[in-house]
Amino acid sequence: MMKHIQQVLRSLMLLARWGRERLEKSLVVDGGGLLVLLWAAPCQPPSGQVVNCTVAVAGPWCSGVTVKEVQQEFWQRLGPSASHCPDPDPEELCDFTENYGPLHFLLSFQISEVKLDRCTVWSHTEGFLHKLSLTNAGVKIHLKLKLEGETYQRIFSGKAERLALKDQTVIMDVASSITQPPMSVGAGQWCQRVHPVLGGGLPLLIPPEAMERGLYGELHLLPVTVLTPCVLQYPNLATRVTRIQVLLYSPSNLPLLGPSAFLQQLPACLALEGLGLSGLTCTPTHSTTSDPLCSDTVYSIDRAQCQETEPEWIPAVDQNLSLFLFLQHSDPFHSQLSDFMASEELLELHLEDVLRYNREAVTAALNTLLQSTLKDQQLRDKAQEKMCSALWVMLRSIGCVVSSSTNMEFRAACLDRMMVQDTYELSASLHESLQRVTAGRVVPSGRCYWGQADTLTCSRPSKNFASGNEI
Repeated sequence: MMKHIQQVLRSLMLLARWGRERLEKSLVVDGGGLLVLLWAAPCQPPSGQVVNCTVAVAGPWCSGVTVKEVQQEFWQRLGPSASHCPDPDPEELCDFTENYGPLHFLLSFQISEVKLDRCTVWSHTEGFLHKLSLTNAGVKIHLKLKLEGETYQRIFSGKAERLALKDQTVIMDVASSITQPPMSVGAGQWCQRVHPVLGGGLPLLIPPEAMERGLYGELHLLPVTVLTPCVLQYPNLATRVTRIQVLLYSPSNLPLLGPSAFLQQLPACLALEGLGLSGLTCTPTHSTTSDPLCSDTVYSIDRAQCQETEPEWIPAVDQNLSLFLFLQHSDPFHSQLSDFMASEELLELHLEDVLRYNREAVTAALNTLLQSTLKDQQLRDKAQEKMCSALWVMLRSIGCVVSSSTNMEFRAACLDRMMVQDTYELSASLHESLQRVTAGRVVPSGRCYWGQADTLTCSRPSKNFASGNEI
């Protein structure tokens, strides 16, 4: 199922880019919607072995898309499990067209498989569209499922920011998924966005085996990192990176399917000690109903090891590091949609060979980018070590002054002011107060966004297709 959806969307993305070039528009045209509808006709067997899929697009982002080219390319590459099917009831598309205008494109096909589980179809489709929305934030992506009498809907939408990546502009979703500040900050201001860090473009050599199969031209890798949540405005707040996820995108800006063996082995090649990421291991993950948004390659750090090295006087905030790897390919001899489709399929087929062939260059580029991304955190750690020592001196000094004082009125006043019974409780209360004051210190940052969380929602609350619970 996902392979067929990926083929349709790849054609749409490529033709939309061509359309903008034909219109001589230098900026990325965004705005509009993309709908993926999975449904079953009333006459189809209830066994769940047959699922219909409809892809519809509307709005200015796809104004250059021609239906005939996409359909012709799709049906030529049709797999044995897919076939034609009628379009859904027009009422199913009414809400979509009311929001985005008339359809520029509509394609429906049917998938027939012996082992077709609706929860698997839902989770894989949702995970794929979520990753697609992270780098196509100018388009609102709708997912709707109507199977076996149940309905599930989700809209992927966020705060868009343009990133210029060599010959391509990517509209990334910079809305933070963590909208509530930690308890140590209380009700203070909290940045509602993320700040992408761009790495330098890395030329990739094409291995001879891929060239023999027809993969020519120029190939580049452009890495981008995102650290969330943003704590730039809280310099005294301790942080620790506990999770790194890697997302790989094709030249048409589509997330690539399946895990990468090269990326899973990447921690063994990185300078983890210098990055402060000791104990980084790859955690095999797959899209499931409980975590449909996970990436194909995830690294995790043992929490126990993090807690051993962090200062005790302030609670650390767990941070996630997302590493986006964008592939760009150009061939001056490509002029037709079929040429670009074929080259992308060849690139996916030989992707592991390409990454291994450029292992040293890729590893060096990622090390450099990670050092740049985590530089502020390393400086923060050094400053916190000094502050931790200073705070312990303050606590011991205050405790000694109060406990050694022979003035009973002075001691009683200190205990009453801190609302404690004895000097032991006084030390604990002072520790907590100093921790709260230092952690909550705010340094305004012009890069941060202070808007309300509900204006930057990444997706609407929706019901779990399997259980009916909100997720």
